[in-house]
Amino acid sequence: MRVCLTREINFSVIGQYVDYLVEEQGVKSIFVNGTTGECLSLSISECCCVAEEWVAKGRNKLDQVVIHVGTLSLKESQELAQHAAEIGADGIAVIAPFFLKPWNKDVLINFLKEVAAAAPTLPFYYYHIPSLTGVKIRAEELLDGIQDEIPTFQGLKFSDTDLLDFGQCIDQNRQKQFAFLFGVDEQLLSALVMGATGAVGSTYNYLGKTTNQMLEAFEQKDFSLALNYQFCIQRFINFVVKLGFGVSQTKAIMTLVSGIPMGPPRLPLQKASREFTDNAEAKLKSLDFLSHSGLKDGNLEACN
Repeated sequence: MRVCLTREINFSVIGQYVDYLVEEQGVKSIFVNGTTGECLSLSISECCCVAEEWVAKGRNKLDQVVIHVGTLSLKESQELAQHAAEIGADGIAVIAPFFLKPWNKDVLINFLKEVAAAAPTLPFYYYHIPSLTGVKIRAEELLDGIQDEIPTFQGLKFSDTDLLDFGQCIDQNRQKQFAFLFGVDEQLLSALVMGATGAVGSTYNYLGKTTNQMLEAFEQKDFSLALNYQFCIQRFINFVVKLGFGVSQTKAIMTLVSGIPMGPPRLPLQKASREFTDNAEAKLKSLDFLSHSGLKDGNLEACN
């Protein structure tokens, strides 16, 4: 275990945040050191320390703690993968390297294969997020024969709006027990219809309860109610996107809703403005996502 000494990461709130996610938002599993976690803005030592704290504090409370270990360096990714196995993580995930990019499926699989081999006992997930990596290799193509190369391959975190690609991933792999985890929160209901087996997203930090209500309605085949919840979530996301919505703003909302300080983002990201936070808070209240005391009923757009 590393000695985690840093003035910039507040490890002491992670345990408190685990309890909040489980008890208030109904979150059952955690994807650590992903986009919202600013993984590529952290040092390798910091990534390891964050992973250790989430695994330790999530034990017996969370179903799974999956650690994202992707970096631009194969050696560093392997180091993070091995560390995840040593601390008892439940799985690892990797994005495509995006500076010196893999130019075809075989090159990308060779990279992923080497990372997975560093943690041969852990389930392995590919984190497909082409809007940020710029790697446009279709997930459908990547999955074709991937388990022959990566025996520990367990599934896909699909963070893209290409529902044709996502649907074909599922359609062409029906006989395999892959996990198809969808990562575009505002389109989750569409992905569920196609066969998504789960979801990983930043809004579940503060809209997890509402999303769980949508999942329950979908499972009960009450599609009208499920659609109502999805539209309600979309109203909020559409609102904040127009204000300028990214990782910094997400963390400001997480702090606002949970009451647990997430702290500022790391450069080059800038802290969300007070104007954004105030507007987001008003919208959350109007949609009945927050206690709306002080607001007139006529301002409510409640989605229950």
